[in-house]
Amino acid sequence: MNFRFDKAVIWLLNEPGLNTKPTDTTPAPGRGGLFVAALAACCFLSGCTFWNGPEFQAAAALGDLPSRWTSGGGVPGQAVTGWLDDFGSPALRTLVVEAVGENYSLASARARIAQAGERARIAGADRLPALDASLSTTRSQNLRGSEFANTRANNFNFGFDLRWEVDLWGRIKNLRDAELDRVSAESGLYEASRLSLAANVVKTALAVVEAQEQIEISRRTLASLRTNLKILDSRMEAGDLAERAALEISLSRADIARAERTILLSQRRLDGSRRTLETLLGRYPAGTVTSIGGLPRITRDIPKGIPGDLLLRRPDLLAAEARVDAALKDLSASRKALLPALSISGSAGTASTDEFGDIFDIEKLVWAIGQNLARPLYQGGRLRANIRLDEAERDELVNDYAETALTAFREVETAIAAERYLKSEVAALSTAVTESRRAEDLSLGEYEQGLVEIITLLESQRRAFEAESVLLAARYELLANRVDLYLALGGDFDHSPVDKEPVPEAAAARVGE
Repeated sequence: MNFRFDKAVIWLLNEPGLNTKPTDTTPAPGRGGLFVAALAACCFLSGCTFWNGPEFQAAAALGDLPSRWTSGGGVPGQAVTGWLDDFGSPALRTLVVEAVGENYSLASARARIAQAGERARIAGADRLPALDASLSTTRSQNLRGSEFANTRANNFNFGFDLRWEVDLWGRIKNLRDAELDRVSAESGLYEASRLSLAANVVKTALAVVEAQEQIEISRRTLASLRTNLKILDSRMEAGDLAERAALEISLSRADIARAERTILLSQRRLDGSRRTLETLLGRYPAGTVTSIGGLPRITRDIPKGIPGDLLLRRPDLLAAEARVDAALKDLSASRKALLPALSISGSAGTASTDEFGDIFDIEKLVWAIGQNLARPLYQGGRLRANIRLDEAERDELVNDYAETALTAFREVETAIAAERYLKSEVAALSTAVTESRRAEDLSLGEYEQGLVEIITLLESQRRAFEAESVLLAARYELLANRVDLYLALGGDFDHSPVDKEPVPEAAAARVGE
């Protein structure tokens, strides 16, 4: 915007009371039209940067971003149609589809979109004329002395009133567009909620499977421990055990009690996960939902060279950007409130003092139309305070956007790095399980031959149980981490971010109806 035009317009519109020297802003007689025309020329020819403000640039708010994720990736080039396909489980997809259709929180998010749409319609309605119709009837009688006169008077009125503020500067349009941006923000939050719901359903369904398999491992271990105890009891009765019989039996019974407790803990986790899953599905939490089977295996590695800007399609980030856009338009509207406002008013109607039907006589029609140009002069600093308030809200939302983006990048980087560590952990634990099972078999054979004591057998069984349990937990964590990665990315690895689509003109027109 040209600096001289800026200064001229700001000077013309400065509120008295905020200047160091009072200024008479009343135009000279007969030159009001010239004043408005010059003011309009200053605004439109200069680009109106002060009034409309610059558009929000996400890249400027975030600074320099890496072109690729620093945590690296895996095998490239594998196509995928959706992140759920990477788990190779149709049962998971079925649960997610049910949750999206039945979840109450998601239904609330859809209702918030509808509310935002209606608020945009209300804001856009001010761009159109308002027309009211009125019909009034009165009957009167005069009091003369102590009695009413016999003469009664009737009065019938029927008319229309028109009011319209001409949106000279686009202030009302700014307010309407700000509400449309909030519709986009609510839509983004809905998509974020839907993605989060899908992720929670998948992780909870996997937790159900993991708890069930933990119970199976504990039950196998419990059966082995009870077998050992029977062997000890039989040897005790046969007199084969003497000095350490009581110690070995106590240790075996203690391991049995610990295994029973572990089963109870896993059953409690299983019950809680089932009820949580049913709640996510919109069902009553009866704890009877069926499992998807075994833990699935990830069918796709993280591709190499994932572009860093892939995250910009994240729904919550798009929602934050839309909120910034709305704040910028609110700020523009607040600045334009300093400009003169042109309003048109009119009325038309008929009146009759005789018969009611006379109000429909066109010959009795009376009409009037007028216009009013008003510019706020002094409102106690309210208008300037509104501008500063909107500027502060804009700054807050821009910083919130940057913080949301940085948090999202951290989540992605962490999930990519965690998968590499978790895969190595699963591989190490798989080796530990194999060796622990082998050690258990060897110790059992040697114990039956009398070569080792029961303590050695119990220790080998404990290690085998712990290795299997920890491996199962690591496999679940690997799957849950992949879900977190998709959640952090806002989708799968293949769909690049697209430019934000503006609200279609037809939809914008409907909002103003």
